Amino acid sequence: MNTTPKLFRAINAMPSAGRAINALTLSLPEGDSAPEWVEVIPAGTFKGRDGRGPWFSNVPAILQSFAADQAAGIDPVVDYNHQTCGPGTKAEAAGWIKQLEVRDGAIWARVEWVAEGAEKVIAKKYRYLSPVFDFDATGRIVKLISVAIVNVPNLFLRALNSMETSVDLLKQLIELLGLDPAADAAAVIEAIKTLQSASADTTTAMNSLRQVTGAAADADLKAVTSSIMTGFVPKAEYERVANSLRQLQAGTAEAEIDKQLDDAVAAGKIALTSRGFYKAMCSADMSAFQDFIKTAPVVVKPGTDATSRAMNSQQEKPHDNPLLANAKARAASH
Repeated sequence: MNTTPKLFRAINAMPSAGRAINALTLSLPEGDSAPEWVEVIPAGTFKGRDGRGPWFSNVPAILQSFAADQAAGIDPVVDYNHQTCGPGTKAEAAGWIKQLEVRDGAIWARVEWVAEGAEKVIAKKYRYLSPVFDFDATGRIVKLISVAIVNVPNLFLRALNSMETSVDLLKQLIELLGLDPAADAAAVIEAIKTLQSASADTTTAMNSLRQVTGAAADADLKAVTSSIMTGFVPKAEYERVANSLRQLQAGTAEAEIDKQLDDAVAAGKIALTSRGFYKAMCSADMSAFQDFIKTAPVVVKPGTDATSRAMNSQQEKPHDNPLLANAKARAASH
């Protein structure tokens, strides 16, 4: 048994003359160009002026059907007076629908106009839109088939040509942007460009801060600030710790030089009286001093008074060099 619901097709141009035209109006963009986005199916439940309906949109079904056609390389056509719906009729395209979008429940379409179609819209030779759609027995619209530009529409859609809304829209933009009430469209465009540029600069700066602080790629300003506060220390604290470290390192180096000299004196490689000269050598290049001691001859016999004094001096020294001990004590006290 076939459970597929039966679908019907509505062509929404007025079937006869003599009916009032009560469509809403939509302005042309600045520069006298055909509108890129147009409303093709109204929001909510609606009827045609000829009494047909009511209809209402199944938005997910409409978008899914459109996406399937797009995947197959098929764009719904914008034609003249529904010519594509009549057999054997010359049916040229005025444009092609490239994208659908939901705005407050209404279906809007982005139209890529053919040059001739755009010219006719701009010249107001056609002023209204009339959609063709499939719907089921409950009036639920499930697919947009095509759209026609007509002069006698059946639905209360927006007209393609009128300047009333453009004036109101320009005033609203001027107010939102905080411009002089006398500003023109060029000033509005320039202000929008400035905002876009500022937004791009802010995004770049935020990305740099995220990288420097190690914050997440999507972290907001509050999270980045928190990373800065927890990842860095005040300058005074940094300088205190760095100074303590330098003192500790200096004390360690001094203790190592003394040890190397004491060992050399005890081994008889250098005389006690020349200790000052070799200490300067160690301070300048410890590696060179160590290489020298390896091959240096014994100049003072071990066990003499000179070497004994050096060895006794080494034994009597405290375990740590005084400078090193002082540096460690200062570091521990902070």
